Amino acid sequence: ERERERERGRRRRMATEENLKTMKALLAKSDGRDKVCATIQYALMFIHAGQAGKVKKVQGNIASARKVFRVLKPVEVLTPLITDPWGAKASKSDSNLTFLVKRAQMCLMALYFGGDHVVWAKSAGLLEDADTASLAKKVSMWGWFGGSCCKALIEMFELSKLVSNTNQKLKELQQQEDMEEERRETRAKADAQALKRTFTVCHAAIQATLALGLVEAVPIKPRTLGFLGVTASVMNIYLLLPGTFQPQLRLKAA
Repeated sequence: ERERERERGRRRRMATEENLKTMKALLAKSDGRDKVCATIQYALMFIHAGQAGKVKKVQGNIASARKVFRVLKPVEVLTPLITDPWGAKASKSDSNLTFLVKRAQMCLMALYFGGDHVVWAKSAGLLEDADTASLAKKVSMWGWFGGSCCKALIEMFELSKLVSNTNQKLKELQQQEDMEEERRETRAKADAQALKRTFTVCHAAIQATLALGLVEAVPIKPRTLGFLGVTASVMNIYLLLPGTFQPQLRLKAA
């Protein structure tokens, strides 16, 4: 009995250490810290539901604190476009439409982060023109909406290509003998990739809806916006975690 208790304690310690390592890896990235703060920010929005008070003030402060993690984000997003404007290094398997949508996503996300920087400059007192800040916020939110829609399209294009390539590979393997293990491995890897791409499409759709609500293009209540924001942020954190969407490979029977 004591031996079993020791074993359970050892497993709990190992699980705790693994969770701490995962959290450390997440918080080591600026994107990880940004998404953790975003989760808190939208959770507070869900709590205050648009009502003035301390919670709303704290939410605004956290939203401002997130800007530090996004410094030079427009340059980071546009780096592939700047270093390879004509797509010489782009994937040869991409169609012309996919290539154009990817380029559009870069530009739209750069507008999102750039407009966000202008809004931060107004809140920090570096910019006094309220009309410019208001316009920048609208440009930022519409850029986020457009960038999220482009992301969803790209993932759907890639999902279609994945299904086509996987079916072709399975057909080739089916014509060969003693390839059952390879077929299982191919299916498992394709299933994991398909799950990740489907998850990303859902995440992009939630972000696009959130952007429309924040720019007041559609009537969404603050509490609903908070819920959407928390959901999108948690999904983003999950995408950043190492080891997610791994193929479930089965051991070959003896």
